[in-house]
Amino acid sequence: MLSTTKIRINIAIFECFMENLYKYTVAGHTFAVSLPDGYLEQDYLSPYLPFKESDKTASLFTLRLEESESLRSLNPGEVLECMNDEAPYFWLFKSEGEGYPYNFGFSYTKSHPDCIVMCSADMADNVVYVPSAYASRLAEFALSNAMMLLYTFRTHPYDTLMVHASVISHGGNAYMFLGRSGTGKSTHSRLWLENIDDSVLLNDDNPVIRMIDGEAIVYGTPWSGKTPCYKNESLPLKAVVRLSQAPYNKIAQLPPLQAYASLMPACSCMRWDSASTGYLHKTVENVIMKVRGWHLECLPDADAAHVCHDAVTI
Repeated sequence: MLSTTKIRINIAIFECFMENLYKYTVAGHTFAVSLPDGYLEQDYLSPYLPFKESDKTASLFTLRLEESESLRSLNPGEVLECMNDEAPYFWLFKSEGEGYPYNFGFSYTKSHPDCIVMCSADMADNVVYVPSAYASRLAEFALSNAMMLLYTFRTHPYDTLMVHASVISHGGNAYMFLGRSGTGKSTHSRLWLENIDDSVLLNDDNPVIRMIDGEAIVYGTPWSGKTPCYKNESLPLKAVVRLSQAPYNKIAQLPPLQAYASLMPACSCMRWDSASTGYLHKTVENVIMKVRGWHLECLPDADAAHVCHDAVTI
């Protein structure tokens, strides 16, 4: 098995000679993507263009897109789980190779994976495979999900969290809205946009929080769900608000332990990797020590936005 040092040297050599290699920086972390001949960056990586890195910056990880006649021939290993309640479904395989102990897959249905991700031991050099017959249709789906996975794993040691949330910028600060799927995160952000002056959407699905010099900073990302909001911007995080539906509008500040329990489930996590989970817990704790947590019980109306705004912006 190659050592981590040798793998990184090989990556550097690989990047020097690789054509169609593109680099992007999100929340200060740079990664590289390699496309096969005939695949144009603007067709398959357009959400990443605002994050394009022109400097010869070292990459935290590299992802290569490749076509395969049959994903079954790749032998990703035994299926351990097919997760998520809705698409994209996430597949976890027990790897039989010498790289990372697990391989991964993503799909639109639970019948079979539509792409397979295979990684080096430290997940620094990775390949996502799509079936040749459907490559043009599946490439963007495969690249986006694979990059989110790799970004989450590789940035955990650097006080970084990928969060399932919607974020509004207002008055020079950022306000993050959490909640289970269908709770109304996007709806509440829209209510701020419609009713609170100086409100702008920063990200509507997967913003990133990073602790920088003891402060929690939230960043826009290329991953914004169904809302095309790909902003290479960052702001201090002022409040984290968990939403729940109710027949009234009421907000209360959470004590630190409840705020911690509120933020933790919204953070992407490699729960099969103990080191990654340890980093996650530490970073969530640091964020909660700096940022106030709130619980907003609300209706989907303008008053909910005003009740929330009046409390969290003080």
